Amino acid sequence: MAEAVERNLENSLNEILYIKKAKLFNKLEINEVIRKRRQHEYALQRRNKRVLDYDAYIATELAILKLIRIRRQKADDRRFTDKIEKSIISRLVRLHRQLCYRFQSRIDVWIRFVEMCKILGRHMSVVRLWNRILQVHGRTDPRLWAAAASYHLHENAKAKIRSSLRKMSGETDKLTEQQKKLRRELKALTRFVEEKNKNTVASIVEELRQNTEKLNQASDELARDRRLLWDRIYLEAIREARRLLTEGLSLNPDCKLLQLELVKLEAAAADFFSTRVVDRYDSVKEDSGPTTESMDVSGDPVPAVFKSKKRRKHVAKVVEDDNTQFMACVTEDVSFVASGKALKLVMESLLDQSPDDVKTLESLQLVASTVPHLVEDSLVVKLNEMLDILKTEPSQSHPPAEKVPILKQDEQRSCLTNRTVQLCQTVLSDGIPAALDLWDSWFTGTEQGIVKRDRFRYLNPEMPEAVGLLRSRLLLHSLQSSWSKIDLPGEQVITKQPMNSHQENEELQQKTRAWLDTLATSNWGQQSAEFWFHYICFERECGDCTRLPAIQWRASKTLQPEPYNRFVSLLNMNS
Repeated sequence: MAEAVERNLENSLNEILYIKKAKLFNKLEINEVIRKRRQHEYALQRRNKRVLDYDAYIATELAILKLIRIRRQKADDRRFTDKIEKSIISRLVRLHRQLCYRFQSRIDVWIRFVEMCKILGRHMSVVRLWNRILQVHGRTDPRLWAAAASYHLHENAKAKIRSSLRKMSGETDKLTEQQKKLRRELKALTRFVEEKNKNTVASIVEELRQNTEKLNQASDELARDRRLLWDRIYLEAIREARRLLTEGLSLNPDCKLLQLELVKLEAAAADFFSTRVVDRYDSVKEDSGPTTESMDVSGDPVPAVFKSKKRRKHVAKVVEDDNTQFMACVTEDVSFVASGKALKLVMESLLDQSPDDVKTLESLQLVASTVPHLVEDSLVVKLNEMLDILKTEPSQSHPPAEKVPILKQDEQRSCLTNRTVQLCQTVLSDGIPAALDLWDSWFTGTEQGIVKRDRFRYLNPEMPEAVGLLRSRLLLHSLQSSWSKIDLPGEQVITKQPMNSHQENEELQQKTRAWLDTLATSNWGQQSAEFWFHYICFERECGDCTRLPAIQWRASKTLQPEPYNRFVSLLNMNS
């Protein structure tokens, strides 16, 4: 532990030396910074890692960074910025990376890392982070797919455009300087030439003119890339956002949010293709629209009236080359997307899957109203009719779900209490096998009572009676697998038998585990900390102890924040 702490502190030694040289902190403040860092490093080396320890370390580093910037402003000193601030930022990135690795189930930890990288302008890191988040939590929270698609479509596209423009500006300046240099050399060579050096100078001049030609071609290509930059990057952003949303829908096919986001994306794509791609897709005309002939070779606006036919032909040729270059990057069916047919398919799919959801239909109507020229009138009429029917007949907009028993909560709790009592009486009178058979008749048999068969997973996990019934079922399994009752003439003898000694016990164990796995995919897995605690107790006492880490990991990924905190408390109290 001490070696790792001292090694991390030694890595910050150069940073401390530069802080001392810049006179940003005095000796006492430097000692305090080292003391706090050593304290935080020791806290991170504990066996039981905590998010609070990482948060405290990150807060300390942010406070140091803020104080350094304040001192720099007061002293108007910008020395060693790349040595001091860069070192602190790299430490912050390292802490966030370790935090995400240790607590992969915490979505808030990942999002904090993403936001920090956005503030630092590390957009490539943000892209890699989103890919990792979707790998870990792709099935946990479908909203992450929508957030990643939104980032690629907006923030990442803008960052790419700014970066490309800066790079192109630097390249343009270099080309301009090189062209000026070649012109000066040509002028110097052709001004005063002696008769004996004419052949040598002529070959040099020819070589310089060829280089000038190449520079002009490079300048033209750079200007073309600059003109097509926005459209190319936005086209790539639409493709990446569509890929993320469709992949998210393949993992979460019933998520209406992702379907609605896909509708919005297709509407934006249809608008983009109809305004920026269709004109390029068609043959180049002499008087094309402003979207294709709005700029000349240098990137300046082209005047409405040309002074010469030669200039007109030159600009038309440049525009035609631009269109050809851009259409080489387009792989979509332009007419299909631009006409709104792709949008129509997505909207019809959402209407078929959500015919009774008023909120989803209202959101869909709002999206359709933003692009009325791309949505067919028949589809709008159908959507309005469905909304009118749902609003006039609210009872039909929320039909009774087959999976959820229609009961008042008091009646349901009373029923569960009675069944728990009945189980206990059956154990005392007829034994554990009879009680297990009674349970099967309630929840896996053919009985259709107040609590229907195979509907235990749809009970409210927050009801104490439901949790008590779950605990009773697991207790029955534990007793059945550990003890057997032998009937003798005139008496009953209870004898203990080894676990899993009979085939019946193994079958019962597999059956109980499969039932618990089914409950884990329902509200029990999301809202009940007691369910996961009893699941762990079941595996520890009469199951497979090697499954305990996997169950804890599933609980951390499935439980909501408050139930998860209660689950951790239960584990700590019983450890």
